Amino acid sequence: MYTKTFLLALFTASLASAGVISTRQNNNNNNNNNNNAGAANGAADFGSCNPTIDFQLGRAGRKPDEGTFLPTDAVVAQGQQDALNPNIITNRVCDQLTNVCDANDAAKALCEDAKAVVAALGTKDATTADAFNQALGF
Repeated sequence: MYTKTFLLALFTASLASAGVISTRQNNNNNNNNNNNAGAANGAADFGSCNPTIDFQLGRAGRKPDEGTFLPTDAVVAQGQQDALNPNIITNRVCDQLTNVCDANDAAKALCEDAKAVVAALGTKDATTADAFNQALGF
């Protein structure tokens, strides 16, 4: 339990540092012609999608006590079945940021970091979905 808490704290600290570095780099680049306001200041812009996931017990076709993960955004979830393994769903979310959401690079990098948090946790419950969503800033 302490290891998981430590990893989450370490991840959060690294995100804060990365955000400062990214903001400094963007502020020093006066030739930024990107119309995306989020990208201009180094902030994650998830485009047209909400990249969060949820965990629920007893989804259709599952046992009442069987918990599964699924993206909360219908566009991200399109064609994706729920999964017992949260890594399948976090991978889907990060892929869809590129494929259909038109997210910026900062959002994609943040999603990859959030995926790593979930993989490191090794849990498969509501706290897993919460950790992913919090790592994304939700």
